[in-house]
This record gives sequence, C-alpha cells and structure tokens, in this order.
Amino acid sequence: MHRFLKIFFIISLLGPCLAYTQELKDTPVKSDMVEIEADRLDIDTSQGKAVFQGSVKAAKGDIIVNSQMLTLFYDNKTQKVTSLIAEREVFVLWQDKEATCSQAVYSLDREIMELTGDVIITKGEETLSGQKVIVDMASETQVVEGSGGRVKIRVNTQEESGILQWEK
Repeated sequence: MHRFLKIFFIISLLGPCLAYTQELKDTPVKSDMVEIEADRLDIDTSQGKAVFQGSVKAAKGDIIVNSQMLTLFYDNKTQKVTSLIAEREVFVLWQDKEATCSQAVYSLDREIMELTGDVIITKGEETLSGQKVIVDMASETQVVEGSGGRVKIRVNTQEESGILQWEK
C-alpha cells in the first residue's frame, strides 16, 4: 500500500510538469536568428554580403524561403544583417500561406517583404496573383500590383478568408 502511495505521489508531481513541457513545445518561438543552408557560400566582406547558391533554404521564425540563390547583406560596422534577396525558383512558406515568385526581398530592419515576378500566393483554395506584392509586417498591410497585367484574387465567400491577412 505504501509503495502504491509513493508511486501515486511521484506521478502527481510529474504530471503537471510533463503537461507544461508539452505546452512549451507547442508554442512557436520568436527568434531573431536566421538559419541558412546551401550547396555553396561566397562571402565578400568588403561589400558586406554573402551569396548562398544551390538548393538554398533560409528560415527566420515562421518564415521559410527556398530558392536557388540567396544574397544576405549586412552592415560592415555593426555586422547586423539588413536584408535578404532570394532569386530563381523562389518559394515562400509563411504561417498558412505559400507563395511562388521570381524574387523575394526581405528587409529585416523595415519588416517589409517584396515579392516580384509572376507572384502567386495560395492559402488552401484561395489564391492571389500579380506581378508585385509588398507585405509590410509592421503595419500589417499589403499592396498588390499588376505591372501591366491584372491583379487576380480567388476568395471563398462562404468562410472566413485569410488570403489577405498577413501578420507578424
């Protein structure tokens, strides 16, 4: 009987800890870190840039960018990363949206992402397309331009739409 009570006591102490640990695992972590993988890296310290080539994957928080080339720019004095430019076969995964385009420029200090060149953004069955999409994460606004073509959107009117919502 005492053995049973000891086991019950230990389990009652560990139970809440295990539940809290699972809650921490499920909570997304906000990070200022940028993680990049590629087949090749060329660094030019005089210009403050690093060029990643070949099956590039970059991640910052909940934003993942895949491309064939990514150029990272940094301030030579502070060594702080200022912007990232992804080119050739660009694929962006962010929250519950996916985007494809020719080029993606992410200005970290201004919190602006600019997608250009046959941009197609999808969220489930909803789509948004144009030649240029500017997403301002600080003010949670976006601008879509056709640049000679047309802006097109496909939205589900029976459910809450999320294709137009971009948040930090």
